[in-house]
This record gives sequence, C-alpha cells and structure tokens, in this order.
Amino acid sequence: MQGQGVILTSQGVLPITVAIPTYRREQVLLNTLDYLLALIPQPAEILVLDQTEQHDPATVQRLQELHAAGRIRWLWLESPSIPQAMNRGLQEAKHDLVLFVDDDIRPEPGLIAAHLAAHQAHADVLLAGRVIQPWDEGLDISIVAHSEFAGIVPGWINDFIGCNFSVRRSTALALGGFDENFVRVAYRFEAEFAHRWRASGRRIYFEPAACLHHLKDSG
Repeated sequence: MQGQGVILTSQGVLPITVAIPTYRREQVLLNTLDYLLALIPQPAEILVLDQTEQHDPATVQRLQELHAAGRIRWLWLESPSIPQAMNRGLQEAKHDLVLFVDDDIRPEPGLIAAHLAAHQAHADVLLAGRVIQPWDEGLDISIVAHSEFAGIVPGWINDFIGCNFSVRRSTALALGGFDENFVRVAYRFEAEFAHRWRASGRRIYFEPAACLHHLKDSG
C-alpha cells in the first residue's frame, strides 16, 4: 500500500520507529505523544525513553495507559543521559528507520512521511528535518528561508539538530552509536556524531518538508 508517497505496512502504518528521549517532562510530554498519535497515518512504533526519577501521578497513569494499550512503548532508564537514551532507542527499535524527536514538540502532519520519502530518495543518509523554534514562529518566510534548520531550502549539509533527525539503526549501530562520554545536556554530541557519519563516507540531507515545532517548554 502507498500513503503520502511512501510504503505503508500491512497494518496501514508508516514503517518507522519514533524514539523520544525524555527527562523530567510532564504535560508537555503527554501533549507531544498526543500530537504524534494523532498523525494519519501513524508511525508503526513510538518509544518513550524515560530518564525521569519520578513523574506526577497523572503523568504516570497516562503513560501506563498508552503503554498497556500498545500505543507507545514506555521504557525507564536508570540514569539520565541523552546519548545513552538514544543508543537504547537504536537497540530497542523494531524498525530499521528511527526518527529521534524531543519530548516538547508539535509535528507538522507530513513529518513522518517526509522522513520516509527522503530516505527512499537518498540511500543511507542521515536525514535532518526542519525545526521551527519559538523565536521563528510567525516570522515572514523570507527571514528564515536560509537559516540552518528553520529554512525551506533542501540540500546537503554538514550537521544536524538532535530534536528532529532520522537514521538507519543498522548503520548508526555499526558506527558505534552515539558517544556516551557526552554527559548531562551532552552539548556537541550531534557534532561528534555528524563528524563520524561524514568520515564514514556518508552524507547528511536537510529536508524541510520533515517539519516540527520545538516548543522549548520547561514543564
């Protein structure tokens, strides 16, 4: 079957795992999940890689309900580490294509399909999607048209932003995954992985149709 230009699974979902590393998020995490679960067609799998010590009771109840219903897989990680959580996402993913997003995002309707279509068009790439930050909202498109990750011009780039990118899990794992020596906020772990990715002879493609809004919410 086909949907939005990409192949659907026999269950009518998009053959991709969405992996969400999360830490100390409550309602904004639940909102993010609601947005993703409302997409048509839906991704085949949503992994919540939770590093939170203890959630509010209402958050726990909702996550348990979604997990029990098979709508998400909620995994608890013992220590907070963005690269470690992302590596766990690669290891746990049931689909070879893995899309990483932050826990405070609102996807555009075509986010998932655009990631899949770009991977079909470009073999074995890291696909960087468009990220509209709060300070980009409402700006004339001409102002952000050529900015690095909020722009609208597709093409080959050298870096990516960790809140909206996809890779083949097999390739990423073969390269050693993400460097867990980057701790806490793991500043620059993307640059290190991008360097290794490009050093392996592979490329990074920016696809603005794969778009989300980064909410930058503290709750």
